[in-house]
Amino acid sequence: MKNIIGAFIIALFAVCIALPNLVHAGAEGDSAAGSFKFLLDDGETRFVEFKANELADGQAEGDLTLSDPAVIPVDDPDNPDEKQTPGVLIRAKLDCMDTIKNTAVVGGAIYDSNVPSAIGQRVLLVIEDNGVDGAKDRLTWGIYQAPPEKPWIPVDAERDDDRGAFLTWTATDAERKDDVGISMPPSKLVQCKTFPGASYDFPEIKYAGGDLQVTAK
Repeated sequence: MKNIIGAFIIALFAVCIALPNLVHAGAEGDSAAGSFKFLLDDGETRFVEFKANELADGQAEGDLTLSDPAVIPVDDPDNPDEKQTPGVLIRAKLDCMDTIKNTAVVGGAIYDSNVPSAIGQRVLLVIEDNGVDGAKDRLTWGIYQAPPEKPWIPVDAERDDDRGAFLTWTATDAERKDDVGISMPPSKLVQCKTFPGASYDFPEIKYAGGDLQVTAK
C-alpha cells in the first residue's frame, strides 16, 4: 500500500512540474525580429530595428525603432511658427501582430520621437522574409493618427442601463450561415489587421544590410 501511495505522489509531482511548461508552450505564438539598413531611390539610408512576439487574440509585445531621414513632418498646429526639419526618428511599443506565411505586420504606439507631434500616433511595419541573408527581404511602413479621445458620452439620464455611445453590435449576412460578421461600429484605431495584405506597397530597395526574420509556429 505504501508503494502505491508513493508512486501516486511521485506521478502527481511530475505532472505538476510538466504542466507549467505545457501552458507556457501553448501561449507562445509567431515572432518577428530584425535589424535592417536600406537605401531607396531617393538616395537616403533608412534604418529599422524591432522585435515582436505574438500573444493571444492578435496582441503582441515588443519594441520598434525606425529612422527615416526623408520624411517631412507635418507642422505642429499648436506651434505654427516652428518649422519642422526633414527626418524622423521614432520608438514604439508594439501591441499587435498578424502573420501570414513569411509576412508579418507589427504595430504599436509611438512613445518617443524627435518630432513631438508623432508621439501617441500609431505605426505599422510590414516585413517580408525572403531568405536567411536578408538580401531579398522587403518592408514597408506607415504612421497613422490615433483616434481622438471622446470628450463626453451621450446617455439617457433617465435610464441607468443606457450604455450611450458604447453600444456595439455584429453585422452579418442573414442569408449566409457561415458569415462571421463584422463588429460595429468599426474601430478607428489602426491595428495590424486594419488593412488587407494586398493593399501594402513595397518600395524598391537599392541596397540592404541586415536581416528581417519572420518565425511562424
